[in-house]
Amino acid sequence: MPPFGRPKKDLKQRSLADAFGISQCSNQLHISENEVYDQVDGDHESDSAELLEEEPTSKRYKRTFKSKWKMKFPWAYAVKDCNGVERIKCSWCVKFKRETPFAKDGSTTLQVSALNIHATSEAHKFSLQFLEGERKHGTLPITKHVELMVDAQKGRIISVIENMYFVAIHDLPLEVYKSICDLNRYKNTPHMPLTDEYSAYTNTTSGKEFLEAAKEVYWRKLKDEIFQSPYYSLLLDESTDRTMVQHLIVYITYLTNEGRGPCATKFIHLLQIKDGTSQSMYDAVISLLADMNLSMTKLVGFGSDGASSMRGIREGLSAKLRRHAPHLLDIHCIAHREALAANDASSYFEELQAIDKFANKIYSWLGKSTKRHGELKELMKSFQITRLEVLQIHHIRWLSRGKVMERLVMLMPALLRDWELVEKKMYEMATIFQVQFCIHLLADVLIELNKLNQKFQEDHVDITSIGTTLDITISLLQKRFLRGTFGAGAMHTSSFLSKTQKGTLEFADCTGIVHVHELRFESLPKSQRSGTLDDCIILGKGFVMKVIDSLNARFTDLPIFNAAKFFSPRNYYEDMDDRDSQTRRWLTCLCEKFSGGGLLFVDSIKCMGEMDEFICTIHKSYPKKHMFGAWDLCGGEIEWFERFPCLMQLWQAILVIPASTAVCERGFSKLNRIKNDDRSKLSLKTLDMLMFLSLSAPHALNEVDWDAIYDEWKEMKNRKPLPL
Repeated sequence: MPPFGRPKKDLKQRSLADAFGISQCSNQLHISENEVYDQVDGDHESDSAELLEEEPTSKRYKRTFKSKWKMKFPWAYAVKDCNGVERIKCSWCVKFKRETPFAKDGSTTLQVSALNIHATSEAHKFSLQFLEGERKHGTLPITKHVELMVDAQKGRIISVIENMYFVAIHDLPLEVYKSICDLNRYKNTPHMPLTDEYSAYTNTTSGKEFLEAAKEVYWRKLKDEIFQSPYYSLLLDESTDRTMVQHLIVYITYLTNEGRGPCATKFIHLLQIKDGTSQSMYDAVISLLADMNLSMTKLVGFGSDGASSMRGIREGLSAKLRRHAPHLLDIHCIAHREALAANDASSYFEELQAIDKFANKIYSWLGKSTKRHGELKELMKSFQITRLEVLQIHHIRWLSRGKVMERLVMLMPALLRDWELVEKKMYEMATIFQVQFCIHLLADVLIELNKLNQKFQEDHVDITSIGTTLDITISLLQKRFLRGTFGAGAMHTSSFLSKTQKGTLEFADCTGIVHVHELRFESLPKSQRSGTLDDCIILGKGFVMKVIDSLNARFTDLPIFNAAKFFSPRNYYEDMDDRDSQTRRWLTCLCEKFSGGGLLFVDSIKCMGEMDEFICTIHKSYPKKHMFGAWDLCGGEIEWFERFPCLMQLWQAILVIPASTAVCERGFSKLNRIKNDDRSKLSLKTLDMLMFLSLSAPHALNEVDWDAIYDEWKEMKNRKPLPL
């Protein structure tokens, strides 16, 4: 325990001195004693007073300032107050008016330990930095001195910026920021502030300033990239968040590297609109494009979910934009179209609608009942079924119905056994042959459509593959359900039909016991079809035919997508005459679409003149490449632009055509993760900032330009040096 009257040494302050690399010794400062004393007013005559030798404290000795202390602490000097009490002052802290006893009345603790503690204090260190700045930079303006002081803390400030950036890109609550700083301080992470005071920039308010600076840095970079792209397309979707505030989410597709790099799709803004009308969305979009200094003549495509406010023929948003860009290609999201085609087909059959209701009834029956979940879990073990949960159909989710039906097929042995024991009404419904037939049929058909939908949800869909992918799906459905034996090749339907030839469903458990369920061949309520096998097969064929018809009806723009194969050499015919005829048809289709309006670069005559040499060159050079792969090899070569200027510009426009707005849906999912029930009062500015950093800024921390973020933060307002 230290002697009475001797203050404990501040461990935090000592570690701060070590972190700054500042020695307590005066010979590191290189400032002479006379230089300092010439600038300080005070009574220095007391320094020459006769003092007693230092001995252990006792009543017979009086502590006084010793002149030999000045060898180690040249800034220390003694003064006497009006009562004759001797005190120690610091000439540096007096000069810069620091908030410390050594700069005000003086310290009454006449001990070396007090001088050591002051030498490592925050106030003294700031005075030291000011003196060093004066010596290095002479008579600079005070604002420059302040800037130099702020820069002295740059390493520590960047450390807390990194913490806040990590919080933003991982969608964590902003309140976690302070906790992460506390954790890093506890683990002695280098360059972390040693205090948790408000001035240490570890509070949420300072964190938001860091994020604002980071967003501004990467927003400027993104705007420059987009501006340098020769063409771009917009992808928009409108929705409401959990607080019923309407938002318009905006993504943009453009070419990187001044139009010679790969295609990129980025989130740019979350706009709040006063209502869901096309006019309010139009005003918001036009204002955004003006802010980004983007010309409407460079706008090639517009992707949306197909809502009337987006695609209305006369007053929809696309119609309003087309007044500025007559060449605009309006694309209805292909993933939405596929989902709507499946729903359209089901709406013609009451039996299939009844199956949807039954599936949701199963979900409700199971609900949150611990008992029912436990019983079903035990039955799944007995039938050696991997533990699965019953799913609910969500009509706004594209893949929902197919996953629900496939899950019911997998759980059917356990469900039937459970209902047979405890739930007779559900068992009676499930043992109708028509019910089981429709569940297995929907599982097969919808799973194939889900595969198609997942292909259409990719960030950059190669539009040249849309027609081919669609044709493959249609051919599979025709082969399995419309030609030959019904259900042949369809996993669930064929298995079900083979099991039920005797009119029963049989499942064996892990002990070898076979559970037999008699099926009743009767119609569902409100169904006009009997429940016989033949009528069920007629129903199944009718459903598949409606699916195919709906797909063909909703993909009327396939000719444009197929014409883009002009830039995909792997789609060329091997025969020269066939290849020439095929590519000429494709180019003619593209020229008819893009030769009018604002895209004056599409000169049909010049394109046709460049065609023969272009096709021969790309076919010989990259015969197996698709459109994006060929562009990766050709786009960066200046020679291609010099030899085929018109066709290369047309290729650039084709590359940015949007096919799907799935990225917008993912953007709204991100919004709901950020603005959850616990963070429902986030402002639009903060929400947009967090979404931008999470979606469009680098996630790899070693790729972040921390110096640029620091410089942006420093220039946001006048900063003052704070102790960190």
